[in-house]
Amino acid sequence: MLIAFVIFWALLGLGVFFVAMRGGPGGARRTLHTEAKPGQRLVTLGVVVLFAFGLAVPAIVMAFNGDHKASVASGGIRLTADEQKGRELFARACAVCHTLNATKSVGRVGPDLDVRVGVDIATPAGRKALVLGAITEGRARGLGQMPALLYQGKEAEEVASFVAAVAGH
Repeated sequence: MLIAFVIFWALLGLGVFFVAMRGGPGGARRTLHTEAKPGQRLVTLGVVVLFAFGLAVPAIVMAFNGDHKASVASGGIRLTADEQKGRELFARACAVCHTLNATKSVGRVGPDLDVRVGVDIATPAGRKALVLGAITEGRARGLGQMPALLYQGKEAEEVASFVAAVAGH
């Protein structure tokens, strides 16, 4: 892909150089004999190829870039649908206070979840239980106070799943 991109721009640069060295478009037409049918066909073919290439490259990039970026977290971790929803919920209510690399949040009131959850707790189930407990019960440590029941039920589970999956990565 990169090679095709470089070749395209090199050919385009050579074409501009050719036109410039022949004294502009008029000189280039005289040199290519575009008054004759073969010369006109060659120029038309060149324009069609450039146009097709201009459509093909973005189409190829889009085709190979088909992975939905919302399902990928920092460190290349694949998120489930619940974890993706948990990321949105975390950004809405938790990122203001907590630091978490996966959401690029730098809160100063609550603990750094990458350290507190990601490093200190070894198992994914333990990380999820800690976060779910904090969401349900609230916390009153240090300088800040986290209110209880910021999220309830499925939403609390989604946030806890998300933080457990990405903390420390």
